[in-house]
Amino acid sequence: MAAETGVVEELRGLRARVPQIGGALAATVDGLVLAEDIPPTQAGQQRQRPEAEPLAALTAAALGLAFRMNEATGRGAFRELLIHGELGYVATYAAGPAAVLTLLADDRINVGRLHLEGRRTAGRIGELVAEAQRSATSHPAPEVPPPERRPPLERRRLPLERRRRGSPAPE
Repeated sequence: MAAETGVVEELRGLRARVPQIGGALAATVDGLVLAEDIPPTQAGQQRQRPEAEPLAALTAAALGLAFRMNEATGRGAFRELLIHGELGYVATYAAGPAAVLTLLADDRINVGRLHLEGRRTAGRIGELVAEAQRSATSHPAPEVPPPERRPPLERRRLPLERRRRGSPAPE
């Protein structure tokens, strides 16, 4: 996707502004990684570095539950999900209709700052993804014509009944 470079820059900028964010991931709502900024685990750390693909898939699953919870309780459109664990936070923010931002933060982070920076970054990522989608639809890839030496598909494949009866291909 054309927005990938801009999204990576947003993730790096976010981690530079808020050092307590230990990792950031942008993904599609169906769990495909758009960009990541998750540093490798350093010696002596008690936490392992999460892999981007499984984290994106888990984000999509959690997002599905959050959508259903919002719907069931009449709270409107999904905006964010915050999980507070013993060693820190996992925060997921809607980044437009097609993407999400997941942040991994230390337990010593100011949660207000996490939300402020996470919401801003998610908004910018949503704009980048939307722009990439608009430019992709306004400039579709040229269609490749089928090779001329091959007969049309309907002449190559007969319906099952015609094959059984031994009927010739339609002209």
